[in-house]
Amino acid sequence: MSCGGDTYRKVRLELPTYSTLHPDEFQEVFLTDFLIVNAPEGFDLNQELAAFFVPEIERRLSLPVSAQRIGLEDEESIRRPDFWQALAPGFPRRLYVTGKAELTREIRKSILGEVPGEDPFTPQRKIAERTLFSLSLHLFLIQGDNGKILLDRDFKETKTYTNPDQRTDFAFHDLAMRIKTKLFRLISDEERIQERYLLLK
Repeated sequence: MSCGGDTYRKVRLELPTYSTLHPDEFQEVFLTDFLIVNAPEGFDLNQELAAFFVPEIERRLSLPVSAQRIGLEDEESIRRPDFWQALAPGFPRRLYVTGKAELTREIRKSILGEVPGEDPFTPQRKIAERTLFSLSLHLFLIQGDNGKILLDRDFKETKTYTNPDQRTDFAFHDLAMRIKTKLFRLISDEERIQERYLLLK
């Protein structure tokens, strides 16, 4: 590639990433119930979060992971070190995964074009319904012995489905997979491939 007489070459680099989380400092992980902001009727978002993330985190960190309901009442509790210290005073090497969660489902209509109607001089608009799902997670990773917040991050993923009757559990899984990928990039030391351009004189 050239621009104004200069020549560029695209290269792929392996760039290391560094995490503030060191799994070898912990013996176990507890995924707590989340503060649920909103969820579709009849969909147990806390149950689905546990079913998805417990095995995923266990595989990624190579630590035993359990789901634990602790009855979170507000975000203030999450940010209080003494709240976490009181949960397991005899287990100093415990990591908590907690936060706030919201899953929304919305039907949207869009005009695809016009089609002939009964009156050839009055075409009718063709309208399609699509389902929009959004999953928002405000995730905290908390060190159990001192209540220190190791990670405080917002994640949000949205996906539109052409099926107006798209199942909520399937949509949740799609969106949770995206968030999992971004989360694991933050908590894992690994090399990531990135593309760069080198200027050749």
